[in-house]
Amino acid sequence: MLVLLERLTPTERAVYVLREAFAYGHREIAEVLDLTEANCRQLYRRAVARVGEPGKRFPLSPERQEELVTSFLRAARDGDLAGLEKLLAEDVVWWSDGGGKVTAVRRAIEGRTKVVRFVLGGLPKFAADWDISVTEVNGAGALVARVGGTVVGVMSFDVRDGLITQVQVMLNPDKLVFVRRQLGRS
Repeated sequence: MLVLLERLTPTERAVYVLREAFAYGHREIAEVLDLTEANCRQLYRRAVARVGEPGKRFPLSPERQEELVTSFLRAARDGDLAGLEKLLAEDVVWWSDGGGKVTAVRRAIEGRTKVVRFVLGGLPKFAADWDISVTEVNGAGALVARVGGTVVGVMSFDVRDGLITQVQVMLNPDKLVFVRRQLGRS
């Protein structure tokens, strides 16, 4: 049970427990949690992977997390291929959620080479007018993108053994409402 608490988000835990302990189908879980069936499938897949992966019990210190995020931002801005490769795990996964309302990556990008190629090739064009800063979100270092002072995206990171294993980019304006309130800006 402690593994579930340490490694999974609350939503992932709910999906995992409903599926594993109560044998609910993805459609039933979607109805209970007010999510889409596809989202429940993805959350379950991610939860199974996280529960089975070896990992340290304690996360990085806030200082080390912020240092890692700052290094990622610097390497991405500078087009530093070697710098990005040193920060990313071989099996890193990049995913984003635009909610069908804004442009976002439709499928997860998997693997260090593909993620680096995306960050260095596509991201600068897509995020050219963004003001990006390092900020604490959900208790960890994250990147917050603003346009004209309005939060338009949040990039959070999962880290294992000092390397970034997952990059989650939230672009869905409906889901950013809470972040905007928490950061005290529009």
